[in-house]
Amino acid sequence: MHSSKLKIMNIPLIYTLLCLSCFASVAIAQPKLLAQYPNQLTRDGHIVVLPDHGTVYIVSDLHAHWDDFNQWLKLTNLVERIQKGEDVYGLLLGDTVDYKPGEPRHPPYGDIRIVDRVLELRKQLGDNGKRLIYVRGNHEFAAADTYAMLKKMGMTSENRPDVIRALYASPSGAYYEQFNFIERMTDVHYEFLMNLPTVVVGKNGFVGVHAGPARFVRSLADLVDPNPKTLEELLWPRPEIAYTGGYTIDHIDKFLKAIHGNLLIVGHTPIGYFPRKNVRDGIATFGENQLIFSTGYSGPPGIPAYIEIDLAETYPSAHSLKLGVNIHHLYDNTKTPNKH
Repeated sequence: MHSSKLKIMNIPLIYTLLCLSCFASVAIAQPKLLAQYPNQLTRDGHIVVLPDHGTVYIVSDLHAHWDDFNQWLKLTNLVERIQKGEDVYGLLLGDTVDYKPGEPRHPPYGDIRIVDRVLELRKQLGDNGKRLIYVRGNHEFAAADTYAMLKKMGMTSENRPDVIRALYASPSGAYYEQFNFIERMTDVHYEFLMNLPTVVVGKNGFVGVHAGPARFVRSLADLVDPNPKTLEELLWPRPEIAYTGGYTIDHIDKFLKAIHGNLLIVGHTPIGYFPRKNVRDGIATFGENQLIFSTGYSGPPGIPAYIEIDLAETYPSAHSLKLGVNIHHLYDNTKTPNKH
C-alpha cells in the first residue's frame, strides 16, 4: 500500500482498547487486604504481590538500552542466582520499549532484544521464571494500543512501513513517533504487553509502579481490576513539583495508606525535571515516601541506576535508602558507555 493512498485519522489514545480482563491469572472476586495474600509471589489481575523475604532488584525506563539491561543482569548476577535457588527477583518497572526522540537507535532493535531476552529467560528458568517481573509503563500501554489501532485499520506485515510512515506524517505524528516500538513489534510482543501486570506490592510495604499514585484507590481491589482512569494515573502523570497539575505528596500518602504500603518507587519522570534539592546520588525523592529513578534514559543530573530492596525490611522513608546499599549506579564514575 502506498502512503499517499492511506488516510490516518487523528485518533487519540483510547484507554478502553485495553482489555482489563486479559491477564495470566483471574482477579480474585472479593477484596483482599495485603496480609490476606499468601506469603509468596502471587499474581492477581494487575498486581503482583511479593513476600516478606528475599531481595528485588529494580530497573526502570530502559527505553531500548540493550547494554544497560545487560549491565544490570551482570552486576546483580540475577539469572545465575535465580538458577541456584536464591531468594531474589528482578523487576522491570516499565518503559523498556521505544527509543526516545533524538536518541541514536543503537542497537537498532534494542527493545525487541530486551523483550525477547526476558521471554527467553523466563522459559529457561522454568517455574522460577516468574521471578523476572515486567510491569507495564505508559510506553508499553501506548505502543500496544497504537499497534491494535493500526491492525484494525488494515496494517499488515507487508504494508506496515507505509502505514507507519503515513501515521508519522499525520497531524498527530509527533505523538505517535514516541511509541516507535510499533515499527518492530510482532503479534507475540503485542500479546505479551497486553498481559503485563501494572503494580508490584511487597508484604512489608514496598510498592512499585511506573509513574505515580492513583488518586481514588480505596483498597488493593481497585488495583487488581483498575478502571481506565486509575490505570491512566498509574502510568502517565508526573509530580506537581515537576509538572503543573501533577500528583501531590498528599496523593502519595493516601495511595500508600489505602493499600497498606509505605514506600513508593517509580520511574517515568526525568530526574532533570526536579529541583536540585530533591536530587541526590542520581535519583530523586518527592516527600518522605517516594523515590524516582531511571536506568536507561536519564538525563543529567540523573545517573543510570538500579534499586535494591530487601523485602524483609520495612523502610521508614525514601531517605533511608542509601547509595551502595539500595541505590546502585550502573557504571563506574557515573558514566555510561559511549553508545548513546
